[in-house]
Amino acid sequence: MQKIEFNEITAEYPDLLVIAGEYSGDEHGAALVKKLKIEYPQYSICAIGGNNLERTGVDFLFNLVEFSVVGIAEALRNIQFFLKILKMICDWITKYRPKVVCFIDFPGLNLHIAKELYQRGISHKAGGNVKLYHYISPQIWAWKAKRRFVIAKYIDALGTIFPFEKACYGDTNLDVQFLGHPFLDEGYALPVNYNPNGPILLLPGSRKIAVKKIFPIMLNTINQLKKFGETCELVALYPDEDILEVSQNIYKKHKNLSLSFVRSGACTLSACASLMSSGTMALNCALAGIPSVIVYKASTLTYGLAKLLVKVKFLHIANILLNRESAREFLQFSAKPKLICHALRDCLNNPEVLAQAQKDKEELRQLLSSDPQNDAISWIRGAFGLRAARP
Repeated sequence: MQKIEFNEITAEYPDLLVIAGEYSGDEHGAALVKKLKIEYPQYSICAIGGNNLERTGVDFLFNLVEFSVVGIAEALRNIQFFLKILKMICDWITKYRPKVVCFIDFPGLNLHIAKELYQRGISHKAGGNVKLYHYISPQIWAWKAKRRFVIAKYIDALGTIFPFEKACYGDTNLDVQFLGHPFLDEGYALPVNYNPNGPILLLPGSRKIAVKKIFPIMLNTINQLKKFGETCELVALYPDEDILEVSQNIYKKHKNLSLSFVRSGACTLSACASLMSSGTMALNCALAGIPSVIVYKASTLTYGLAKLLVKVKFLHIANILLNRESAREFLQFSAKPKLICHALRDCLNNPEVLAQAQKDKEELRQLLSSDPQNDAISWIRGAFGLRAARP
């Protein structure tokens, strides 16, 4: 196992510790931190997360996103690593006592941290002086619904980014607020926009295991598309150098395709359609009105267990919000290039599909908007208002 060390910090008494364990949480956490630094420069902030949080210039302790895994089978193989990280994080919090810990999603680790801090008497709900806030609700509406009682026991406040989530905690005493989705914040610029003359975007994901399974299906789908005479340019997005390396190794087997690789966030991209795994960028594409197709494949064990545990009709969050298949989904055994190809051709050529993507964009924007006075910054500010300043 790789040696794990935390970086030193400059603040004697940090005000806020942000913890994100996945790429999307790292993005959301970085956006939150940037705003906090502008509006409240007096706060000393530390972070555990990924490259986005590190680039904000806060005291960065450790890159946890590098070790992100996907699926139950994969998580079990990494259990010893996460147990070690759990202890190190809890020991750090016990030593430095930040005023507030803000967990960003990633409940598999974050809720264990919250429980351990409670058992140590460190957290506010256990009589300690460290408040625990959780930004972005775990998907209890999809699976592990009873997890809401665990969250209510250990967490002081929860900020959700989807409007239907607040009701999921209606039978608890947890302080839950819908803060609006960060993609609709005034200062947020979508990284993609719709252009009928743009390339097809390929978004295989942000985790190595997922990319290895999904990207070959995408490239084989494009090979099928070429048989119909489609000549669109291709752009594949990648979040970091590790994913780029994995993607390029897969692409080497498809040199008949002309494909460009672009790092996520490097520039605003135009696209005529997208072929993607479900995730952060999938919602960006939906909000941009880009007609899309969802492709997903996991290990047989992970998918089999998910089918037993997950209780939602769709994988893509836009489909869940709209309660219909606005973007066609091809999951696991149906993720076959010939089938996916026909759906992708509709995204390119079917006027009804193109018009519906624009209508869905507007409906999603209305659903995800909130009161401007009740955003993530005001929510975090409330955490500091509940505690006296340090002597």
